[in-house]
Amino acid sequence: MIVGRGLIASAFRNSPFDTPAFVVFASGVSNSTETDPEAYARELALLDPYLSKSTTLMYFSTTSIFDPSKADTDYLRHKRIIEDLIRNNAEHYIIIRLPILVGHTPNPHTLINFLAQAIRLQRKIHLHAHACRHLLDIDDLIPILTAHGVKAATQRIINIPGSPKITVPDLMTKMQDILGTRGVFAWEDSGACYDLPEDNGEILFIEQENYIDHVLRKYLVPSLS
Repeated sequence: MIVGRGLIASAFRNSPFDTPAFVVFASGVSNSTETDPEAYARELALLDPYLSKSTTLMYFSTTSIFDPSKADTDYLRHKRIIEDLIRNNAEHYIIIRLPILVGHTPNPHTLINFLAQAIRLQRKIHLHAHACRHLLDIDDLIPILTAHGVKAATQRIINIPGSPKITVPDLMTKMQDILGTRGVFAWEDSGACYDLPEDNGEILFIEQENYIDHVLRKYLVPSLS
């Protein structure tokens, strides 16, 4: 069962996880800057019925849950609450912490869409000079889960950073080079470049050379997508 209609939900339709054995909950708050309590309350209310089912609940959290510079944001507090609810109440679950997902989506809140649009329009944006990010091509999500034997009737926490970490300044340089235009940035003396802890779930990387360049070119250059 797929709950949701966005980028993640679309990726899971007709996949090995699109069966009655799973509830793929892909209908959470997607905007990491969300501050409206009602948005988080709606997700909690939608999730609640699935906590007591015998099916395996698949929930999508974020690798940013380990980012010390964002620990007190509404979004990450909410993610921690949801993870605790699932671990304490669901009989079977798979919590998947994802990085920045890249794919074809009209959602303007995804980081790459937001950054690319700002660069194209030369709209000034504020960025964290010391932050790092990981990227994951949405097309690689199902293959990496199946390759690592993710099945129903389990209790499992999986971190999928996808790419090696890249600093935000380096990411912006790559995006500008690919788009062939310069952006307008205000660099703030903030952000964190952190590692994922090895004692808080499995960690799965995509073992592909120049993975970040490949993903950016795939989705930023129309002729290659």
